Amino acid sequence: MQRRPALRLFRFLTTVVAFVLSGGLAAANSPSRPFTLDTLSPLASASELTSRLLTPVTQDRIVKFREKVDFSLQEQTITPGEEPFELFVPEPDANGKYGLMVFIWPADDIQVPHDWWKVFRDRHIIYVASRRSSNIENIFDRRVPLALHGYEYVRSRYALDPERVYIGGFSGGSRTAQRTVMAYPDVFRGVFLAGGSDALGGESGFTLPSESLSRMMQRQTRFVFSTGGNDSPNRSKDARTRKNLEMLCMQGVRLVPQNGVEHWVPDGRGFSRAMDAVEKPIQENAEAGACLAELDKRIGKQLDGVAARIAEGKLEEAGRLLASVDAQYGGLAAPRSVELSRTIAERAGLYELP
Repeated sequence: MQRRPALRLFRFLTTVVAFVLSGGLAAANSPSRPFTLDTLSPLASASELTSRLLTPVTQDRIVKFREKVDFSLQEQTITPGEEPFELFVPEPDANGKYGLMVFIWPADDIQVPHDWWKVFRDRHIIYVASRRSSNIENIFDRRVPLALHGYEYVRSRYALDPERVYIGGFSGGSRTAQRTVMAYPDVFRGVFLAGGSDALGGESGFTLPSESLSRMMQRQTRFVFSTGGNDSPNRSKDARTRKNLEMLCMQGVRLVPQNGVEHWVPDGRGFSRAMDAVEKPIQENAEAGACLAELDKRIGKQLDGVAARIAEGKLEEAGRLLASVDAQYGGLAAPRSVELSRTIAERAGLYELP
């Protein structure tokens, strides 16, 4: 009866020891180089982040609040010259172009597995990562902006193929990478997710951007789930996230199993298999149209329910239902969600300040 817990403990300790040893070896032999951030991306401005990471109803309420109160946002939260990054640049491809992988780690001292460099080299993919973007950092003020600034640093210096710009992460970094790719599908064509993901709505704070960006994401974004086979808690979360994304008609949801891997990233061979899935464009799907039609119908029905409750004077109930729709569907429920929100606010006197 005691063998299974003992086996799990052995596997965990083996992973930790391997991580420590390989980390030190990788640091000593790494072909990457450090640099300090000296350029900022307009994509990471407060106004841009707000328009992409917050729901339409939340954005509208911020606008209304700012009309009543003298309030402004600091447009950039990162200071050039203070942020350490890691960069690896292989040879370009035959056309003189590069791919790009922006990576987000959960801790600042984690080293890239040594056999990943061959994957980047063989695929002509530049690797860039902030070295001060761990799980203790604020997602909105630092983690997402730093990923975008890293992208901008590379974009401004190297000839990137825009169809081969990706983002990835591990554990909490994986969740941040998912949030970033969903906000910026016009920048990143795919995401590598290992050991961490979240479904939309609820407490996760994950939502869909504007309708145009959401439609782009449905058509072209590749979500590649590659969590360790022995990482049961995160595999379960991944399964829920994949189902959620598929219900939202995301056509590029892909699973690349990593058998025998604990809560850690795959080795070079496993990573290469995951990158095959990240790099493979989405083929036209005959079922996509039916999925989109059903999704639009589902959103419309739920918004009809909000309108009915407003008409009945059940403003609190209408507000709760609208909050759920807004969180789950984001830009796909706008602009009607915003119009309903304004009606609720006006009738409840929420715009009146003391």
